Amino acid sequence: MIVRELQDHNYTVLEASTAEDALEMITREVPDLITLETVLPDGDGFSLCKTLTEPGYTKYYAQSPTGHLPVIFITEHDTLEERRKGFEIGAADFLAKPFYRGDVLKAVNNIVRPNKRLIGLTALVVDDSQMARRISAEPLRREGLTVFECSDGDEALCFMEKMHKKIDIVITDLKMPKMGGDTLCLKLRQDLGLTDLPIIFLTAISDHTLLLDMFKVGATDYLVKPFVKEELIARLRVHLERAQLTKNLRRIIGSLKKANDEIRTLSITDPLTGCYNRNYMGVQLKKEIRTAQRCKRSLSLLMCDIDHFKRVNDRYGHTVGDEVLKGFVECMGGCIRADIDWVVRFGGEEFLIVLPETGVDGVRDVGERLRRAVEETPLKTSGDALSITASFGGTGFGPGEPPNLITVRNLLVTADNLLYSSKNNGRNRVTIGPLIGIDAES
Repeated sequence: MIVRELQDHNYTVLEASTAEDALEMITREVPDLITLETVLPDGDGFSLCKTLTEPGYTKYYAQSPTGHLPVIFITEHDTLEERRKGFEIGAADFLAKPFYRGDVLKAVNNIVRPNKRLIGLTALVVDDSQMARRISAEPLRREGLTVFECSDGDEALCFMEKMHKKIDIVITDLKMPKMGGDTLCLKLRQDLGLTDLPIIFLTAISDHTLLLDMFKVGATDYLVKPFVKEELIARLRVHLERAQLTKNLRRIIGSLKKANDEIRTLSITDPLTGCYNRNYMGVQLKKEIRTAQRCKRSLSLLMCDIDHFKRVNDRYGHTVGDEVLKGFVECMGGCIRADIDWVVRFGGEEFLIVLPETGVDGVRDVGERLRRAVEETPLKTSGDALSITASFGGTGFGPGEPPNLITVRNLLVTADNLLYSSKNNGRNRVTIGPLIGIDAES
């Protein structure tokens, strides 16, 4: 039955009816896989499998791609004890009788021609027993995972400190001579912050109280030894799929947050100069006023306008005019307090500077500093550097100002009127005045 099923699917099959025949045959032609009955006329399959791991035979298949010879046990007694015994001596899989058409082919294909469903993912297997690591690692490799191995918790922690971004799942023994799996799990969760990383414990302990302690330190799941590889693979897939969904969800949330931040930035930013626009001013200036009133602090505004800007556009073109506007904002940005004061493009070549915690007396100094910086700083353009001047009008309020006088409209209109006083009196000057009541609307 085995021969016919495999030959029908393009496998070349060699046959041996005894352990002696099989060993002699392997010295002449090394197969890619052995299906092995657990009971043989001249012994048992477990003894034969163990013999194949001895140096006298490993030399025949040491140069194979995997470096070992996979064995599928055929058994009438598929028990956990038999599986444990088989896996400890290197078995790749078990197939219980009676089996049906397709079962053998499926088991062989899983090893020789695996459908690597988890390819691209990476696992770390931690166990102080090399054989135990192999029992866990080999089924994972056949599923397509890249598998790293560590012999204790200390080694695993050092490995994860460097490689945690590349590891998708950790499978660890609970009891190990140095650092145990419980301490390793706790450090991965707390010290490295790997809250979403699936961590599966392998343990011979079945006491529920002790098992609950594993979850307290951050275990995702556990398997009690001896386990069957199908259960390990099934649980691993579930947790990897969940982890991938979580990772994808976090990535999508991060992308949406970034997109929302970018949209918000675009909605409140002047696209040419990079300073704030009037949308932002309409909301933020009210907040600044309320904060100043609540905390009994001062707030001032400076309205400014580039002198004779139309001449720049008419003589040099709008491209140079745009460069002048950008340079003008950069120049002002270097003269005000970062993260405290802010600039708004109010319209055309007109700008507003909001100065929290600055009274009417202090705003004159700021205005003069800005005026001199603009006058003394030629602005770089695609042509020659251009020298410009600007006019300023400023006002503000302090803690003693009547509340009904302090409105957005009163501040803007007063600052704008003082700006035009500067322009009407010769330009390139700063005019500061008290807040005037235009109306009582905010």
